[in-house]
Amino acid sequence: MSLAKNLSNVFVPIRERREISGTLGAINAEVVLPLNGDESALVYVQSTAFVGTLEFTGLGDETAGYLPIVAYPYSPGCVGGTIPPAGQPLLIDALVAANTVRVYSVPVGQLRALRVRASAYTSGAANITISSDPNDTLNTAIAARPTTLFVTATGAAAAAVTATIPAVAGLRHIIDFIRVTRSASVALTAGAAPTVVTTTNLPGNPALTLGADAALQGVDKEVVLDFGSTGFAATALGTNTTIVCPVTTGVIWRINVGYRLGL
Repeated sequence: MSLAKNLSNVFVPIRERREISGTLGAINAEVVLPLNGDESALVYVQSTAFVGTLEFTGLGDETAGYLPIVAYPYSPGCVGGTIPPAGQPLLIDALVAANTVRVYSVPVGQLRALRVRASAYTSGAANITISSDPNDTLNTAIAARPTTLFVTATGAAAAAVTATIPAVAGLRHIIDFIRVTRSASVALTAGAAPTVVTTTNLPGNPALTLGADAALQGVDKEVVLDFGSTGFAATALGTNTTIVCPVTTGVIWRINVGYRLGL
């Protein structure tokens, strides 16, 4: 941080861009950038046949130590290997291809330091450059919060079906929408008890009611839970989230779920 004088001849602080570089070439090797009022950081990785796992952590308090934070790949700056979606956060990223380039945007507001560490290492080296400043992140996908992941499941006639959103260690599911379609494989007769689709690992375990109305063969009925632009955060980190359609005579179920990952 620097000082300058304003028009009233008063000293005012000026936040500057800060940067640090280093090389990861062994297990637990790390590059740490001290932060001071920075909002976002950019991590640039030039891999020289590096095979290992990068871990992103931030220091909020000396007592608590480093905590997991998310990094968002900036796809236009990435080269080689499988490039992750720009809007999908990562706590770690395994690099297995030689000579890959990665650029990550990392929100770092309220942190005292950002650390990039080789939490697993096999061979090679990765050159790391971390820069930060008080400006908005380069990766606009972070603020836009796009749906980046999708699960679909289809059952057989008169069979239960479950859509399972797979657990990701350290992250939770942010559900954007759940869409359940009931297809009549035969003519359906109206009944008294409603057909209910249940969920797990969501706050309150919301259910979707499809009713028990009559329907001609081939007719579809659809029910949607749409959670808007903010999404609906799953209850537990690192846990499967499920949508369960029960056995229903004459019905074929299809489940579609759009979701993201977050903390």
